[in-house]
Amino acid sequence: MDESVKGKVLFEVEEVLSSRQMETLAAVIGSSTSKETASLVPYFGPAIAGERALVDALNIDLRKALLGTQSYEWARPFQPGERVRIRVYVDDAYTKGNLRFAVVVSEFKDEQSELICRQRTVFIERGD
Repeated sequence: MDESVKGKVLFEVEEVLSSRQMETLAAVIGSSTSKETASLVPYFGPAIAGERALVDALNIDLRKALLGTQSYEWARPFQPGERVRIRVYVDDAYTKGNLRFAVVVSEFKDEQSELICRQRTVFIERGD
């Protein structure tokens, strides 16, 4: 993993959240609160541009990679049909012992640039 990516914007994209996407997610979850959950987590931010885009940007070896933590901050639920602007960036990158860490933040905003959700994901790469 490359520590020089600290502070780098990995990608910015716009998506329209379809009601079908949320319905599919709710069906997969299949619980009594699945529709509510689908309105909160219809995206995994680091993979929004495709897994390979993140792997290449972080220069991470998937054979040595672990998912550390995933946390969420919600301002409100996502709404079907809304246009969402997604910005994914590396908030921090550091080494501790033989482990390398990258803290990736994904911000989801509406057309008025109001925050919908912020996801913080920690990726870990084991050293040799």
